[in-house]
Amino acid sequence: MSNDKHIFSRPVHVHEIPGSGRHFNITTTTPEREAVAHQLGLPGIAELTAKLVVRPFGKEGLAVDGTIHAVLTQVCVVSAEDFESTIEAPVDIRFSPDGKDPNADFDLAELNDADAEDPPDLLTGGEIDLGAIIAEFLALALDPYPRKPGIDFEAPEEDPSLSPFAALNALKDKSR
Repeated sequence: MSNDKHIFSRPVHVHEIPGSGRHFNITTTTPEREAVAHQLGLPGIAELTAKLVVRPFGKEGLAVDGTIHAVLTQVCVVSAEDFESTIEAPVDIRFSPDGKDPNADFDLAELNDADAEDPPDLLTGGEIDLGAIIAEFLALALDPYPRKPGIDFEAPEEDPSLSPFAALNALKDKSR
């Protein structure tokens, strides 16, 4: 297990949040950005900030929304070159002690609806970690196949002699 698992941690307890909510402007340190970059398999993160609002949700839950801003280095899947990219990602997540939305009726049809709203995440110990939420939403915003701007994939020209059918034809010609 990595030692940097909790190096980017901003715990918030449900009792710290007033009824009107609380604003958080989070700026990361160099070790925190290095830990997140390592966790996400990135060469580096130059900037990572978040503007979040945490509000009460239901009786003992919390809702978090806002935006993440990141300037990071990715590796191009075509050229294997490092390049810098900027990400602006929305954050919208809810937590409840039982993992259920206290305001929603159970609807069996929603289980099969890909566009249905996700149920709240489980709130354990009355606490959430804004650092973990930021890292998770940044990971979700990353392009799984990043390309350096201006780089296009060009498939190599096919050599017909390397085709499996060419090998079969060669065997067929020998048997005649």
